[in-house]
Amino acid sequence: MKISEILAQAKDQLEKSGVSNSKLDSLILLTHALLVSKEHVIFNPDLELSQDQKKSFLSLVERRSAREPIAHIIGKREFYGRDFFVTKDVLDPRPDSESLIELVLKKFPKKNQKIRILEIGSGSGCLVITLLKELPIAQAIALDLSEKALKICKKNADFQEVQDRLQLIKSDVFSALKENEKFDLIISNPPYISSTEIEELHPEVKIYEPRMALDGGFDGLDFYRQIANQSQNFLAQNAKIILEIGFGQRADVEKIFNKENYFLEEVRQDLACVERALCFQMSSKNINEE
Repeated sequence: MKISEILAQAKDQLEKSGVSNSKLDSLILLTHALLVSKEHVIFNPDLELSQDQKKSFLSLVERRSAREPIAHIIGKREFYGRDFFVTKDVLDPRPDSESLIELVLKKFPKKNQKIRILEIGSGSGCLVITLLKELPIAQAIALDLSEKALKICKKNADFQEVQDRLQLIKSDVFSALKENEKFDLIISNPPYISSTEIEELHPEVKIYEPRMALDGGFDGLDFYRQIANQSQNFLAQNAKIILEIGFGQRADVEKIFNKENYFLEEVRQDLACVERALCFQMSSKNINEE
């Protein structure tokens, strides 16, 4: 069977299974099965596949037809131009989260700034590791309650060669941090889906991604409350907190932080013009009290 024929067959199968990006997903899966580039597949439509190649590819298509995320199937996902290892134990890195990276780099534009970063909920590590690559003398601590997630984060840190500047700690929010730790930046993409809405999510998310990385409590805002309430003890002078939020959560999250004497300094939209990343700073009153 030719490449063009098997791609068409896979595209039809994925479409019938409700996969929205069936053409692109078929291409990605074929390049993975053949261990070749996308360009090789695109420019060789008449290339005949062996029976083993066909069998290997169609087994991947079957997994995608069951709505298993493509990143889980191929074991990686690109984020901010870099590849990150991904498993069922971490959230699939999403393009929306790149807005958080862009907001951080706007607030810390100097490459040679020796800042200390804390990430709450490392997952794959795509956020904190990306920042360490972009800010080459920054240091960071990443916290996660999941030991499996921390192992994936370590694997990505080793692969991206930032392991010497990143410390990983198993922790429920701030619980395992030393009291005297101070950071110039706290980042987080916390669980922000309300418990009742999880069953309404796409199968790729609902079935295959870790619930503890999705469930933000009855209204999706539990972790924002914890971060706002507990973060002040860990902030250096003029430090910033930059968070990812869900659709329509800006007003509620801002209110939560206002109650803890933070002010919203800036909002960053994602590519769909959804308010996606918020930058908070302590009010001048709190800074003076310190």
